[in-house]
Amino acid sequence: MATTEAPTAANPKTVDSSTRSCSYDRHPVVLAFFSAMLLWFSFLPTDWSWLAWGALVPLFLLIKSQRSRRSIYFGAWTGGMLFWVLSIQWVRLTDSDAWLAWLVMALVLSVWWPGFLLVARLAVLRLGVPLMVAAPLIWVGLEFVRAHILTGFPWYYLAHSQHRALPLIQIADTTGALGVSVLIALVNAWLVDLRTVPLLQLTPRGNRLARPQLVRAAIVLGALTATAGYGTFRIATARFHDGPRLALLQSNMEQSRKILGDRDQILLTYRALVERALRDNKQLDLIVWPETAYPFPFVVRNSPLSDADFERQARSLDPRNGREFWIDWERESAFQLHNWADQIRVPMLVGSLIYDFHESGFSKFNSAILFEPNIKAIQRYAKIHLVPFGEYVPLIDLFPWLTVLTPYRGASVPRLAFGTKPAWFQLGRFRMATAICFEDTIPQLVRRFFQGQGTRQPDVVLNISNDGWFQGSVEHDMHLAISVFRAIENRVPLARAVNTGVSALVDGNGRVIASLPKLTEGVLSVTVPLDDRVALYSEWGDWLGIGCLTLTLALIPACLLQTARSRRSA
Repeated sequence: MATTEAPTAANPKTVDSSTRSCSYDRHPVVLAFFSAMLLWFSFLPTDWSWLAWGALVPLFLLIKSQRSRRSIYFGAWTGGMLFWVLSIQWVRLTDSDAWLAWLVMALVLSVWWPGFLLVARLAVLRLGVPLMVAAPLIWVGLEFVRAHILTGFPWYYLAHSQHRALPLIQIADTTGALGVSVLIALVNAWLVDLRTVPLLQLTPRGNRLARPQLVRAAIVLGALTATAGYGTFRIATARFHDGPRLALLQSNMEQSRKILGDRDQILLTYRALVERALRDNKQLDLIVWPETAYPFPFVVRNSPLSDADFERQARSLDPRNGREFWIDWERESAFQLHNWADQIRVPMLVGSLIYDFHESGFSKFNSAILFEPNIKAIQRYAKIHLVPFGEYVPLIDLFPWLTVLTPYRGASVPRLAFGTKPAWFQLGRFRMATAICFEDTIPQLVRRFFQGQGTRQPDVVLNISNDGWFQGSVEHDMHLAISVFRAIENRVPLARAVNTGVSALVDGNGRVIASLPKLTEGVLSVTVPLDDRVALYSEWGDWLGIGCLTLTLALIPACLLQTARSRRSA
C-alpha cells in the first residue's frame, strides 16, 4: 500500500493551489466582463485610478484557464469590445451618423484582447515563461503597436489611468508612459500568481510562504518602491523659472457652428477674446488661438508658380473661382492678421487652414502660423499627424463608401495634406513647438520636436486643438490627461488653447497648474514655468516599447520551434 512521504527539511512540499485556482475558473465571458468594467472605471470620467492595479486580474486568469480555447478567445473579445465601446463612446458625438464609425473603431480595437491572450498563453503554457514576465511584456508590446498603426491611437494606455499619481508617473521621463503601463500590468500579473501559484510551503515548522511567492513579492514591492522613490526625488529637485507670458484663448463653439456659422461672427468672437486678454494683462509675450480658429482661408502662393498653373489649380479646387479669387484672399487674410498683430503689438499664434499653391500642385494644411508685430514674414508649422476619417480618409479613391465612417459627405470630404517635418517657432529668446489637435497624444511625434536640436530644445510645447466635435464629453478630460505624459516625457511645460476646452498649463512634472472649465469661453493667462532638465526619453525614445514588441514577436518562432521539437521527440 502506497504511503505519502511526510515533508522534511530536505524534502519540503508545497501546498497544492489547484482548489484555490479552480474557484476562480469562471466562464471566460464573465471574467472578461469584469476586467472591462473595472478597467473602464479606472479611467475618466469616474477616474478611480486605484482599480487599474487589479482590473486585469480576471482577464489574466484566462491565460491559465482550462476552458475551451473557443470560449476563452470569445470571452476575451467580448470583454475588449465592451471596454472600447464604453471608452470611445465620444466618437459617436461627431455626427448624427457617427455611431457606425464608433462601433467599427471599437470592433477593430477589441481584437487586442484575444490577440494578447493568444500570445500570452503560448508564452506561459507552451514555453513556460512566468506570467509576471509574459503579461507585462506582451500587453505593453501591443500598446506600442497601437500607437503606430495608421497614424496611431495611443489612448487609454494603462498608464493614463494614473495621470494624477505624480510620484508614480515620473519614470515616464526615462521609459515613456509605457513604463507606467509595465508596472500596472506587473502588479496585475502578481495578483494572479497569488491565486494560481502555490502560496504556502509545508516545512517541519509548519506552513511558510513559498519561496517563489517571496521572490515575486520582492520584485513587485521593489519596483513600486523604486518608482515612487524616483518620482518623489524628481519632483522635489525640480527647479522652474519664469518664461513667456501667454494668453490662451478658449472659445466655446460647436463644430456645426464652425462649419456652417457666420465666419464674420466667428472672427468677432476671437477679437473679443483678444481684447479681453489685453485688458487682463499689462504685458504679454504671445496670444495663442485654438486650432483652425481663423475662419477664413489663409492663402500662400509660391512665387515661381506660373499664372497658368495657378489658374488650373484654382479651378480644380473650385470651378466657379479662378486665381483672382484666391489672390484676393491672399491679400485679405495676410493684411487682416498682420495688421491685427501690428495694432495690438503682441505676437499671435493662430490656428488656420493654409491653402498652399505651389509648382507641384495644391495642398491644404492644418497649420499654426506665428504673426509678429511689424514683421511681414511668418513662421508656420503644418500638422504631421492627421486624424483618419476626420482630416483625411484612407483609400478614399479606391473605396468611396468609406465616407460613411466620417462626419462628411460628398465634396466636403476632407483632403488635408500631411506636414512633412517638425517646425519650431522662435519668439525672441524663446523656442516653441506646436502640436496640433491630437498630436499631443502621440508620444513619438512630440519627441520629434526634441530631436536634432543639440542643447537647444523647445522651451515650451503649445497644443492648439479643436475639441468642439465632442460636445462636453469625457474626451476633453482624457485629452488633457494624456497630454500630461508628454510634459513629463520631455521635461517641458505644455500649454493648451482649445476650442470648448480644456485649456490648461502643465509643468514639467506633469502638474496641471491652471485650467479653464470645458464648455466655457475665456482667456487663461499664465506665466510658463521653464524647465532646464533634459529627459532621457527625449534622447532614447520608445526603447521600452520596441524592446517589449521585439520580445513578444520572438515568442512566436520560439513556440513553433518548441512544438516541432515536441513532435520529433514523440
